[in-house]
Amino acid sequence: MAKQPKSTLWIILHSVAIVAVLCNLLTGLRISTLTKPSIGNIEELLPQGQIHDIHFFVAIVTSAILICYLSYKVTIKIKNTTSQSKPYKTSISYHRVVTRIGSFFLVLMVLSGWILFIGSDNASIFRQAHFYSAFAILFYIFLHAGVYLTTYGLKTLSYLLPITRSGYRTSIFTYLSTVCITLLLWIIVTNNSYHDLTVEKISPETFINIDGIPQESAWSSAISLKIHTDGGANFIDGSSTVNLRALHNQQEIFFHITWEDPTESLKHLPLKKVDSGWEIQQQGFQNFNETRHYEDKFAILLSNSCDFGASGTSHLGRKPSAQLPANWHGKGYHYSSSDEIHDLWHWKAVRTNKMHLADDNYIGKPDIVRPGARRYTAGYLQDGKESGAYLMNWKWYSAKNVTPKRLPKSPSSLTPYQNEDTKSDWTISWFDYQSYTAEDDNYPINTIMPSVLYTSNRFEGDRADVRAYAVWQDGYWSMEMVRKLDTGSALDVAIKDGICLWVSAFDHSQIAHTRHSLPVKIKLADQ
Repeated sequence: MAKQPKSTLWIILHSVAIVAVLCNLLTGLRISTLTKPSIGNIEELLPQGQIHDIHFFVAIVTSAILICYLSYKVTIKIKNTTSQSKPYKTSISYHRVVTRIGSFFLVLMVLSGWILFIGSDNASIFRQAHFYSAFAILFYIFLHAGVYLTTYGLKTLSYLLPITRSGYRTSIFTYLSTVCITLLLWIIVTNNSYHDLTVEKISPETFINIDGIPQESAWSSAISLKIHTDGGANFIDGSSTVNLRALHNQQEIFFHITWEDPTESLKHLPLKKVDSGWEIQQQGFQNFNETRHYEDKFAILLSNSCDFGASGTSHLGRKPSAQLPANWHGKGYHYSSSDEIHDLWHWKAVRTNKMHLADDNYIGKPDIVRPGARRYTAGYLQDGKESGAYLMNWKWYSAKNVTPKRLPKSPSSLTPYQNEDTKSDWTISWFDYQSYTAEDDNYPINTIMPSVLYTSNRFEGDRADVRAYAVWQDGYWSMEMVRKLDTGSALDVAIKDGICLWVSAFDHSQIAHTRHSLPVKIKLADQ
């Protein structure tokens, strides 16, 4: 321990740094539970709720203190170099070595965090660096503070109390520097942290066929925006680069979106005949976190707000609000803490692509809890519809055996699905199937049957506001979408200058999607 008590300035900055780093570690570990299920083993120790705002703010505080500290060390180094007096030589001690190692990992943690915030092609590498440097900091705290407490006991705390010490002068400049850097970083991050997407204007007479292939000449004038997303299940290194471009004709907005996906996944919870009946092919669906037998998906969230954490709709943890029931998977809920509505377009490779639609949903205030409902989705809800639906082809869910609602009128219609690599349509028509009876259930063991049951061709009404179609080829999905700029629905966000959006890709996963921090801010070109 130092021979002299520390200055009040050192004590304050040191204390703030301790609190900021610990908050970073706790909130960061909570965020990491989205992609590292093993961290869920300590979820009771981690904060829950709207974590992203806290994480970003304490990251800025940590960055400001680190900048001041490094500036101070460089200033002292320069002063000692230029001074004519003999420089003071410091001895190499245990704590000096540990502190230097800890400083290295702190710099690595801060830099990798900012790179992840901005987005990078190598996001998976930086995410690993960010994660393990955070654990290195945790180990450093033990090696540094733990040894002090073990050696000196409670006497250590007396050196950390903010009592004025003789012989030290507090530098008001250092105080102001830390505060000013923190405020400056916060202003920069909150006011300028977004991607710009200029939506080029086209003539209302220009026709764009929503077929997933941007073959119309109008697309050549659209400005492309590359967005690096990561943290998803089944993607290579959990990452998928999304390319986004858009056009508008003063009445509608058109999007062309491509994203990396190594496989075309169309088998959505198929049914398999076993000795005891039929069972759902699943790996996580029991907890609403299927990561194997699921369709590919893509989602766009639109909001009038550009706040962190997907416009403040992301609430992490198994029970992020005391007023809501716990979720099954422990990742959290999407809901709005205010009366604001956030628009969500949810394209699904099996359930909606054949309809040439994206499911028009929204995120609002948490829904009421309905007794008997197996899944509660908080504020993630569907727009209303006048008709049209898809159903799952089982009567009651069970993790083991289920009873199908319907069986094929012609058993031969299941033949294509027995091929593991089939590209057949994995939806089935209500009218091509008949009600289940045990007498008709004479299918051989290991027979595979699709589970997505269409009762009509497509949705009608609010839920059908977004037309979309996608095709997969050579490791990429290509999708075209269109919607009116203003549908007039209270459950939709009118598209105008300044609204923000976020994108997420799903590779045969139910909720484990990719994500990005910076929103995309839309600018409608007027000529």
